[in-house]
Amino acid sequence: MARRGENIYKRKDGRWEGRYIKGRRPEGKLIYGSVYARKYNECREELIRMKSRYMHAEKTIKVCGTGTVSDFMTHWLYGIIQLHVKASTFSNYAAIVDKWINPFWKHKKLCKIRREDVQSFIDTLSGRNMSAGTVRNIYRVFYAAMKKAAEYEYIYVNPCQGARLPKMEKKEARLLTLREQKMLEQTAKGDKNGFAILLAIYTGLRVGEVCALKWEDVDLNNGVINISRTIRRIQCHAPDADTKTVLVTGSVKSNHSVRTIPLPVNILKLFKKYKNTSSDKYVFTYSGHHLEPRILQYRFKALLKKAGLDNINFHALRHTFATRCMELCFDIKTLSEILGHASAKMTLDRYGHSQMEHKKAAMKTLDQLFSYSA
Repeated sequence: MARRGENIYKRKDGRWEGRYIKGRRPEGKLIYGSVYARKYNECREELIRMKSRYMHAEKTIKVCGTGTVSDFMTHWLYGIIQLHVKASTFSNYAAIVDKWINPFWKHKKLCKIRREDVQSFIDTLSGRNMSAGTVRNIYRVFYAAMKKAAEYEYIYVNPCQGARLPKMEKKEARLLTLREQKMLEQTAKGDKNGFAILLAIYTGLRVGEVCALKWEDVDLNNGVINISRTIRRIQCHAPDADTKTVLVTGSVKSNHSVRTIPLPVNILKLFKKYKNTSSDKYVFTYSGHHLEPRILQYRFKALLKKAGLDNINFHALRHTFATRCMELCFDIKTLSEILGHASAKMTLDRYGHSQMEHKKAAMKTLDQLFSYSA
C-alpha cells in the first residue's frame, strides 16, 4: 500500500506510478519524471533509485557549476575526447575551441547555460561574415561537448537542442575545364614533378593520399593502387610542444576511403617508368623523405603558373576527376567507390552537375526541334 509522502499512485490501467523531481526550469518551475510498474514494491524500488540518481546529479551539478563553460570545454577536449579521436580530428577540435568557443563562453557558468545563450552564440558567429558551413562546424563541436556534459549530469539537458542554424548555400566546386585540363597535363608531362599531378587528375586522390602512397600499395601486375593512409600537417596544441605544427601519418578519412583503384593504362605506364628511377619506400619523396602535402601543393601552384592557368587549390583536381567521370557516364556506384564516398547519393549531390560547354551542347539539341517545327 502506498504511503503518504511517497508520491506513488495507482493508475486506472492497474499500474503503479511514482513521481520524482528531475530539476527546475529557468523560471524556477519544477520538472517531474515518472516510473511505472505492475507491482507497488517494484515501483517503489525504481522510484528510490531514480530519486537517488537525481540527488547525486544535483550535487554533481552544484560542484561543476562553479566552473565556466570554457572550463568544461577544456576538460572535454583534453580529458574526455583526446584519446578517442584521430590526431587530425583533435587538432581541428582544439583550434575551434581555442579560437571561437572558449573566448565567447569564458564568463558563463556551465550550470546556467540556456538555449537562448546558445542561439546568441550562433547568431554572433553568423554576424562575423562567417560562412554557414564554418558556423555549423563550430556548432557541431560545441553540441558534442554539451551532449557529454548532459550525459555526465553536469547539466540537466543539452542546451544546443533546437538551435536555429544558418542555411547552407550550395556552391559549385571549382574545377578545370577540359581545355584547362589538357593544358595542365601537357605541362605536367614535361616536368619532373608532374607525375603526382597526373595521378591526382586520373584517380581523384586527395593530396594527403598521394603523399602517403608507398610502393607496397602499388600493384603493377594487376594495375591497381590500394589507398589506406594519409599524411597531414596539423597544429600542435600541447603547451610543451617544440613546434607549432607536426606531420602525422594516419588512416584515411573514413572506412569508405579505404579502397582499391584500378589505374588507367597510361597512368600505369607512367608508374612502371617512375618505378625504374625510384629506390625509396614512398612513391613521391622530397629530400630523402616522403613528400608532404604543402610541398606538393607548392609544386602544383608552380605547374599552374607554368601552364598559364588561374590559381586553384589541389582539391580541384579531385573535383575535375569526378566531373570528367560523370561526363563520360560512369556508373555512379562505381565512381562513388573510387572516390571513397559513403554512398552514391553523396557522389550525386556533390558532382551531379554539368560543365557549361555540356549545357550548351545539350541546349543545341533543341535546335533540331525548332527546325522540324519551322
